[in-house]
Amino acid sequence: MLPDVREIGRSAVFLDLDGTLAELAERPEAVVVEPATIALLDALQESCGHALAIISGRDIAVVDRLLHPLVLPVAGVHGLQRRDAAGTLHSAAVEPVDIAPIIAALRAAVGEEPGLIVEAKTGAAALHYRLRPDCQKRCREIAETVVRGRNDIELLPGKMVYELRTEGADKGDVIEAFLKEAPFAGRRPVFAGDDSTDEVGFAIVNARGGVSIKVGACATTLARYRAPTLRELHQWLAELARVGREERVE
Repeated sequence: MLPDVREIGRSAVFLDLDGTLAELAERPEAVVVEPATIALLDALQESCGHALAIISGRDIAVVDRLLHPLVLPVAGVHGLQRRDAAGTLHSAAVEPVDIAPIIAALRAAVGEEPGLIVEAKTGAAALHYRLRPDCQKRCREIAETVVRGRNDIELLPGKMVYELRTEGADKGDVIEAFLKEAPFAGRRPVFAGDDSTDEVGFAIVNARGGVSIKVGACATTLARYRAPTLRELHQWLAELARVGREERVE
């Protein structure tokens, strides 16, 4: 059940990408953001005074490619990167870490196993097993072995993926950072996401009296509202954009 958009007021909207704006795909490079969703985001940013940001596990450059021609405020790699509304880039890693040995170790451990994908990111690596759900236990063991003894790398389980990420800010931290800046400051936060990595964002939004929305049918979540499908979430966002546009005209 999603809230009545007319009761939200002036909102700052934060959206995850994979599984929230776009359907998940078997391979990360196969994800596509539909033109209708791009148009929805364009309308939404106009209606909420450009207080719209993407909070993603992807690199910022990948987010920009997927959302082209839009260039929005965005946090990437689960909070390690952030580009504010003025276009300024911020790095949220505690210390710079050479991630290349982590990527190499994952690829060596996976070997030629079909269906297991190692994705290189800025300051992070992801081990995907969506094509091989039977390998979940093995992938967790590989990831745990690679990070063992490393205090500078954290392990983030997600949907059919294990993220190995440089220690630093998380999705909750970057949402808080946005809310301290124009045009987000003074607005009621709305955050929608589909994965366990979004829970820290839900916690921050809840503490701010905002609207937290879990996408999908996960049994447990901190989110106070739920959208069973992307379609229902997008319909709700379209209504939020429509009402916001009407209020700006009045």
